[in-house]
Amino acid sequence: MKTVHCPGCLLDVEIPAEAGHGYQFDCENCAGLTLRLEERGGQLVAVEVKKVSCPNCDRLIELPGDARAGDIITCCGKRYQLSYEWGSFAAEPE
Repeated sequence: MKTVHCPGCLLDVEIPAEAGHGYQFDCENCAGLTLRLEERGGQLVAVEVKKVSCPNCDRLIELPGDARAGDIITCCGKRYQLSYEWGSFAAEPE
């Protein structure tokens, strides 16, 4: 096993030795925090997978890494605008 540093709890988290770029996993210390491995400077680092709940169906939607407040997403055939406050995203009717 090898470890990576979790940006949420700031602890080292074990990952499989064969895990590489793009591998996703949940931090065992953080409730509901999904991480993805990315290669930076020749090393694997863990980055948070951004998510938002659909206000219509409550489905958890993974957002692109470059998602920002004001971006438009779709779910359930409806469009929602992203807002960002208090460290998390929300989807609001456009």
